[in-house]
Amino acid sequence: MAKASRSKSFWKKPEGKTGLIVLLLLLLGGGIALSALLPFLIQLTTSVLYLAIGGALILAVLYALADRRLRGLIWYGFKSSMRWLTGLFVKVDPMAILNAYVDDLEQKISLMKRQIAKLRGQMHVLNEAIYKNKQQIRESLEIASKAKETNDRSAMILRSRKAGRLKESNLRLEDLYKKMEVMYRVLTRMFENSSILKEDIKDQVKVKEQERRAIH
Repeated sequence: MAKASRSKSFWKKPEGKTGLIVLLLLLLGGGIALSALLPFLIQLTTSVLYLAIGGALILAVLYALADRRLRGLIWYGFKSSMRWLTGLFVKVDPMAILNAYVDDLEQKISLMKRQIAKLRGQMHVLNEAIYKNKQQIRESLEIASKAKETNDRSAMILRSRKAGRLKESNLRLEDLYKKMEVMYRVLTRMFENSSILKEDIKDQVKVKEQERRAIH
């Protein structure tokens, strides 16, 4: 992967894409300027002196472009300027990219921590509801049993049905609680792994920055 990244051509990098856009804009602007100056240029060609001067300038430009060192200097200047221009909008510095990734990871870890705390609070509320339902089930069954002994048929039916509904409700709530437990374990593991990853990347960035400062 590192070898492929190093061999990536200039035009496939962010600064290369910026360079393509700049070249297209220059070609477009040059075409517009040429069309506007065309009548003036045609008039200049009617003069032998101006024609000779223009031809000499064109030959000088062609000769300069034929020089390999000059071409390399122009190409290097173009790449440097495009890298600088791209840097105004996109982070092309690897250290800046890693630092931005760490900042984004820290924000996500913070959000995950809040969500875990919120989930834990909801699990506590749900567990309390299940416990209260169990208490009401016991009370309803006790009242229904006493009503049966005293031949209070209406109280017995109502309390028995209430106990049945609470049992059904608890089955659904307990199933939901189990799912929340699984989600809580998954989120906790993700939080731990993300925290480890964040600290590991921060340490890598710190070492690389030390190396870069030493090299500079």
